Amino acid sequence: MEALVLCEIAAGREDLREALLARVGRLGLNGRAKLSFVARERNAPGNMLLAVGFPELAGAERFAAEAIGDGLGVDAVRLLALDATWQVEPLPLMFP
Repeated sequence: MEALVLCEIAAGREDLREALLARVGRLGLNGRAKLSFVARERNAPGNMLLAVGFPELAGAERFAAEAIGDGLGVDAVRLLALDATWQVEPLPLMFP
């Protein structure tokens, strides 16, 4: 994934959460996005974070703009570029 969009959804906005998850689902059917996680913010009870990965920056930018158009505040949406990292798979380490 080349980009990640983080959306902070305020408590009581289940309608917005469901709308964003439905959009991610439709994008996922075509391989254009992948839901990374949904989590609750520890320091802001009731708020929820939704993270969506995109293979292309343009798709992430469109999703972020649409999320803002759906009612998320500009400060509630973050667009992050992902850096490629190297990771050793655990099985070869366990069974040399």
